[in-house]
Amino acid sequence: MRLIVAGIGVFGVLIGMVGLLAPDRFRTLFKLMTSQTRFLAAIIVRLVIGALFWIVADELRLPQVMRIIAAISIFAAVGILIMGRERLDRLIEWWLSRPGGLLRLSALFAATFGGFLIYVAT
Repeated sequence: MRLIVAGIGVFGVLIGMVGLLAPDRFRTLFKLMTSQTRFLAAIIVRLVIGALFWIVADELRLPQVMRIIAAISIFAAVGILIMGRERLDRLIEWWLSRPGGLLRLSALFAATFGGFLIYVAT
């Protein structure tokens, strides 16, 4: 299970690196999915990651922190469900229309969080 958490971390680092080096490709990644797919993926990924982090927390380096992150992930999934697909689409479009520097900052956060996940899993 720790390997799965580390794998999620590696994925986060890779996505973050794409965003840091090529923000336009980062934008394209989000625009490739249909609205319904993005909505369902946003909910399902957060629920699965939240459940995984909660279950595996005791095997990781910072179990209390991982449980907090798990709870945030699950609450975010519920929030997105309440928000609805149309509002999520507007939020994503707004975010993708921001300048490249802000997207790079978001990508830096993704890469850093991915690195953190690798750290807690190894």
